[in-house]
Amino acid sequence: MDKTTLVKRDVEVEGLVMTALSRQGVPVTLVDWQYIPQLDEWQLVIATPLYDKYGPRNANATVVTALQRGGVYTDVPMRRIFVKSPLDPSVRELEREAKMLTEGTLHVVNFGPASSDDYSATYTPYTGRGGAIPARRFKSILALRSFLEDELQIRRSSVEEGLSELERTRGTSIPNVRLRLRQAKKLGLA
Repeated sequence: MDKTTLVKRDVEVEGLVMTALSRQGVPVTLVDWQYIPQLDEWQLVIATPLYDKYGPRNANATVVTALQRGGVYTDVPMRRIFVKSPLDPSVRELEREAKMLTEGTLHVVNFGPASSDDYSATYTPYTGRGGAIPARRFKSILALRSFLEDELQIRRSSVEEGLSELERTRGTSIPNVRLRLRQAKKLGLA
């Protein structure tokens, strides 16, 4: 898997954090992952108005307390969590990316020997900035199916049709796939 792809465990951590913050009544304007290429890792950004109201130290303490009370503190990689102001430029950029919707075609190819389970999925937006298009690789049809149905939320009938064509011709395309830019980045498709 591509190093810049957000892994399933990270998505689960995001859910734990959001639930704990919600249960403890911590106001947030954004909880999202941001890839930091210099560190080659994803960091979870939590934007809260408490940062501006009470300062960074108190905002961080409030988040840590919420995670402790929510029973998830030990499950969360705290060194990768950053509490920021909703006015922070990096938070504004994450919000902008989260709102950008793109539509395109997902191309899936079996690129290994005839009976192998070596698949590549490439998302090609209908419009965009251009440049190199990243691909996700899958070592089994089950992993590919899970990606299509669970992560991309493509209708099961479309997935079945596409996988049937993939089996017959070693390639398929699923048109009109809609993703937000942030989602495409998290999935390793942008």
